[in-house]
Amino acid sequence: MTGADRFIQPQAGSNFFYQEPDIQFPPIQEMVVENGHVQQMFFPPNLDEAHLFDVIVIGSGIGGGILADQLSNRGMDVLVLEAGSYLFPTHTANLPRQHRIGQFDKHVWSLYDEFKVTNYANGYGSQFDGGQAFSLGGRSLFWGGLIPRMTTWEMESWPRSVRWFLEDGGYQKAEDLMNRVPLPPTPYRRRVKRFLQQTLDQFNHFDAPMAVQYSNTQDLSTIPTGMFSTADLLMESMLTNGPQGNQNLSINLNHPVVRVETAGTSVTQVVAYDLIAQQERRYQAKQVVLAAGTIESAKIAQLSRLSDPNGKIGVGITDHPIFFTHFVLPATAELYDPTSSSKVLCQYREGPNPFNIVLEFGADFNQGRYVDLELLERHRRERGNVMLCEIVFLLDAPLMEQNTVQQLGPSYVRPVVQMQPCPVEGALFAEMNRLKDQLIAALGGQPLVGNDLSLKPAGLGGVAHEVGTLRMSGETQDGIALNDGVVDTNLKFLGYDNLYVCDLSVFPSSPAANPTLTLAAMAIRLAEHLKQVTLV
Repeated sequence: MTGADRFIQPQAGSNFFYQEPDIQFPPIQEMVVENGHVQQMFFPPNLDEAHLFDVIVIGSGIGGGILADQLSNRGMDVLVLEAGSYLFPTHTANLPRQHRIGQFDKHVWSLYDEFKVTNYANGYGSQFDGGQAFSLGGRSLFWGGLIPRMTTWEMESWPRSVRWFLEDGGYQKAEDLMNRVPLPPTPYRRRVKRFLQQTLDQFNHFDAPMAVQYSNTQDLSTIPTGMFSTADLLMESMLTNGPQGNQNLSINLNHPVVRVETAGTSVTQVVAYDLIAQQERRYQAKQVVLAAGTIESAKIAQLSRLSDPNGKIGVGITDHPIFFTHFVLPATAELYDPTSSSKVLCQYREGPNPFNIVLEFGADFNQGRYVDLELLERHRRERGNVMLCEIVFLLDAPLMEQNTVQQLGPSYVRPVVQMQPCPVEGALFAEMNRLKDQLIAALGGQPLVGNDLSLKPAGLGGVAHEVGTLRMSGETQDGIALNDGVVDTNLKFLGYDNLYVCDLSVFPSSPAANPTLTLAAMAIRLAEHLKQVTLV
């Protein structure tokens, strides 16, 4: 719809008529429902509504997928309810995909724009531009693979018990699970880090930690292959007979959850709609975990009319500010190399500090994969005798209380997102600009054709880092629970005995670090907790 002074909020059961020529509605995006041969063969649904599972996990993304796999490996009887279908068997970085020859392009997750679903409506003036991935593996099919740890200064608002878990082994467990691999220490990458240590000596510079299954160091025209996704993780389990495979794991695709039903302080049933059979189904479990994402989990919580003693369900959705610019290194630049690449994470040596810097040299190589080498040669010719590069600033941000997700009707009505960006102080933006200018000048960088070197804000939700709608409660310095959020430090809903959350909605702040590794660690922690409480 065009016209900045007009806003239409559809209401269930209402009709709208319009004649003004400048009002246009975009194409409706709906969840794709598929039930192909592979899905039927390897993911037969468990439709036994009388069966009592140990745990039902709602959603199969990073949080839900890792949690379900961890629980089933521990011998627990697990049912995963996923709204989407079997879309891809793996991360899109591991598949042939589209290329924009000669241009700067984020090849690794560029297919996200083709497959994401906009299952929300923006409120008046809201600037959210995210989306959901309804499929086996969720948004883990579409992400950049960067898995930095949060630093101490990013954890200041996090509960002490959670901080201690992350620092005392939780991050290590998550890195082991996701197979943390630094980019291979090639001579070029050593040169890059030596240069950065001299140019930005107030920072530590690390080869970017990536979540991959194995690395290809022989062909520099490819990224590390086998990038992690929970579609790979869960499909491997379903293809494996036995206790560490499909014996303890059921996955029902095309099962969007409508609500959870409660009696007193317990969840009694999970109500889902079977999109293949086109009927409602009810499932039972000793423990239930919402892992449907920051927006969808809040939507389910509101549809279920869950107790909300602190009034925080759906409140505080926040995406940390991200600023970036693209540039090129000409052949005369010291670090120009037409066949090499490097991705570096830069963090201040001493905190508290408000941002991380991610630098990419030869970004078309470490973000792209070329199966047909003729395409690679054509790309090199058309981009010219330059090296494509990027600098990204990722900022830490508190939850913004005025930002909300509200479910204003039944499940088929899209939730309304009211979201504004976290403000960035002028002095902080000036410091980022200064560092950007200092770095590009030292590198001998130049703007891309048709662009300038100004810092540009990334769209809210554009890289799927939104958090905070079912926030975790805090603790005092003595470790005493404040119970001031939606869930406690074990991710259990306040007021319920057997209802948990395991997705980005529980984050009590939006850290500068990409949130995937932290969520993976939280899923491992929750699996350990659920194993203990379910056996009691």
